[in-house]
Order: sequence, then C-alpha cells, then structure tokens
Amino acid sequence: MHPGNVAGAASLLAAAPSKAPFYVVGAALAAWAVALAAFGATHPEFPHGAGGARLVVLTTVLLVAGAMTAAVLTAGDEGGKAQARPAGGAAPSSTLALAADPSGGLSYDVRQATVAAGADTIRFVNRSPLAHDVTIAQGSKVVAATKTIDHATTTTTARLAPGRYVFYCSVDEHRQAGMQGTLTVR
Repeated sequence: MHPGNVAGAASLLAAAPSKAPFYVVGAALAAWAVALAAFGATHPEFPHGAGGARLVVLTTVLLVAGAMTAAVLTAGDEGGKAQARPAGGAAPSSTLALAADPSGGLSYDVRQATVAAGADTIRFVNRSPLAHDVTIAQGSKVVAATKTIDHATTTTTARLAPGRYVFYCSVDEHRQAGMQGTLTVR
C-alpha cells in the first residue's frame, strides 16, 4: 500500500463517527485467523516454504496493526453528541450544544461536554413542554446562564477559562432531580 493511501485511510478512520472501521478490520482479522486454523488443520504442509510462511506472517501483522490502529483512531465517547472530539490534535469546539429531553424528562442529551477556552457559545434547544435553562457554574460561582425557555432555542455567550465546570437547569428542583452534567474547558 502506498504511504499516501495509508495516510488517507488513517484520516478516514479518524473522521469516522462510529466504530465501524474497527469492526470491519477486526472481523477481517478474525476471519483470517479462522481460515488459517481451518486450512492449517486440513493441510499439514501449509504454508508451502519460506515464502508462504512470510506471506502468512506479513498478512497477520498487517491485519493486527490495522485493527489496533482502527481501535485507537475510533476510540472515544460515542454518546457525547455535544462534546467536541479532538481528532488529529484539533482544538475543541467553541460551541456547547445542549438539548433537553423532548419528552419532558429532567435531563439533557449529554452528561459530559468539552469546549475550547475563550469566548464560547452556549446553544440550548428545548422541545420539552417543561421550561428549562442551562446554567454554568464553577464551584458556587455562576459564570453563564441561558434564558429559561420551552418549545424554543436560545443562545448566549460566555468567556470560559480552562477548568472543570458544572452545567445544570436552575428551574425549580430540576438540578436535584439529575438535570446536570460536567463541562471541561480546555
């Protein structure tokens, strides 16, 4: 395989939104192992000569390396829709996108998110019949809050320094009922 093709394949795997590349390469490795075992058990002279042995070893090494590379490049939190996923050293997003449970449950769509330090946008979508907001605090200090809305979308901005924050709904007892999460600012 040409080095340019390897780099292109690696960037394709890194940009993948799911673990599918890992599953495909892992399945190929498993199929190769089963085929080798079955063929080797029925053909005692397998592999034929040093060249055949080298080919079997090379193919196995490439499949193992591919599976390991795909595992590393596709690792991460699949449930983190609002979380910026740095790929290839890219910086986290400067937008925190959160949504309330549209069925009226007291929860956001994510419990953990990451944004870049600096001027950040907080975009909150609430399709729920209950009024909610997003409040961001560090310790006991509130550093940002959206408007309280229902069946609407609101946006606000905040200047966030690197660190760990909590985001929560400040309406009634929503936070105590579990409507909160952790925000990491890098």
